[in-house]
Amino acid sequence: MDNRSESQIPGDFHARWKSRFEEFANLRDDDAGIAGWTTSGLQTRFRNFRRLWTRHQRDALWLDIGCGAGTYTRFLKDEGLRVIGIDYSFPALIKARARSAPGIEWVAGDVTRLPVAAGSIDGALCFGVLQAIPESGSALRSIAQAMKISGTLWIDVLNARCLPNRIEIRRRRKAGKSMHLRYETAEAFRDALRDCGFKVVALHWIPILPARLVCLQPLVESRTVRLLLRLAPVPAAWVSHSILVEARRTASPEQTS
Repeated sequence: MDNRSESQIPGDFHARWKSRFEEFANLRDDDAGIAGWTTSGLQTRFRNFRRLWTRHQRDALWLDIGCGAGTYTRFLKDEGLRVIGIDYSFPALIKARARSAPGIEWVAGDVTRLPVAAGSIDGALCFGVLQAIPESGSALRSIAQAMKISGTLWIDVLNARCLPNRIEIRRRRKAGKSMHLRYETAEAFRDALRDCGFKVVALHWIPILPARLVCLQPLVESRTVRLLLRLAPVPAAWVSHSILVEARRTASPEQTS
């Protein structure tokens, strides 16, 4: 992440986001609203992930970390996996359970202190979480500790090099405001994953248009545009709101130091 942005993250950043997520869940009843997304934003993220997803061994144990209303949790269950939805918002967990079929375990917990046994998890999703905590390392170390060697992690961050995101960062800095979201560069995020015992399998650029331009979203998700984004990472970084990474657990953090 841009170090200048990091310096403007307030000390109560994590607590404030937890309070906001509880407020979202208390006041809203749709999956996107409970998770703090716009409807088009959640649909775009989920659609991109589902296109990239490959099937895993049935009955493998997966976590959906920051599960919100359970959109991805239910998807994993439908894929034949055993799944635990984890969120630090009790209201979100209550609503997720109410709208889901039996067979999913819902657990209150924080990504930096996952309430599961070390080395017990085959895979994990962690979407929309790292942007709401002060730094990535503690979360990634916690996930690594929970995972078996060769476990799969799908995780995303907000892209610090996306032009609209850069404009927002500079606008807030110029106004003397602290950061309300946290952004990272692809390079910094790769390094953070490696330092915590993960190997990046694939990095995907995810352009997400604002709701008023959602009619154009199919264009930026076309096969041609996706190919161009893979072949031209510099301009891809300029136009992609998020970075979606598939990683593999390769070693304990201690082994990488």
